[in-house]
Amino acid sequence: MDQSPNQGPPASPSVDVVVITWDDDPAMVRRAVCSALDQPGVPVHVQLVDNGSAVPVPAPTDPRVRLLRSERNLGVAAGRNLGARAGRSPLVCFLDSDAVLRPGSLARLVAAATSPGVGLSAPVFAGQAPEASAGRAPGLRVKAARALGRRGTYEAVPHGDGAVWPVDFAIGACQVVRRSAFEQVGGLDEGYFYGPEDVDFCLRLAEAGWASVQVAGAPVDHPPRRRYRRPLDRQGLRHAWAVLRHLRRHRRQRPAGVVAAGAGSASGAGGAR
Repeated sequence: MDQSPNQGPPASPSVDVVVITWDDDPAMVRRAVCSALDQPGVPVHVQLVDNGSAVPVPAPTDPRVRLLRSERNLGVAAGRNLGARAGRSPLVCFLDSDAVLRPGSLARLVAAATSPGVGLSAPVFAGQAPEASAGRAPGLRVKAARALGRRGTYEAVPHGDGAVWPVDFAIGACQVVRRSAFEQVGGLDEGYFYGPEDVDFCLRLAEAGWASVQVAGAPVDHPPRRRYRRPLDRQGLRHAWAVLRHLRRHRRQRPAGVVAAGAGSASGAGGAR
């Protein structure tokens, strides 16, 4: 049915923004949460997950923010699943506690994520190259180079001057995903405590027929990923084992651009299904 002149543009689908924190600076967490609540044109509900902080996060005063507490650190994947499953919006945004959405960025990510065939969208972070946070799924060579501090980016996906382009994966610092796609693949794999749950999630979405795309013009502030400096301590070895498990699981991954039909038309906006 044609829209009458008095109806205005269609309303954006609502978004559950999931922010997890574990002993983080309260002011930093507040900036992340406020950047989501202040997004124009998008109804937002924030699911704030206190992932076992030594000093519990204070109860929020804004009714749009729901605090979920865990008695212990569940890890990134389980913490994000907890937040996502607490909401009911057709879209979920995973946002790191040290990330800040710039005004209007969430609406652009929503438009890309609700395009035909697309299940997940992610930004180009402000002041960084696209391949600093997304691209072709990293194999052992790229992972080793990054761990040794010899490489700071992933393998780039050619995209020319496009506003939206398909990628194998995007890091989890900021991702907008359809809830239907999230539920179809069973959410994030909680067998990963900290990394590479984000790469695994994107590749499992692709296996289910959903494309992941990166979006220019939707800037988000987030510090560049840093090399883990203690690879032989307990956390470093745990991460290394997770990486090996991930590489074995996805050893037959497909190249970017053919992960799902419809990724090439991601610049338009459709309805979240």
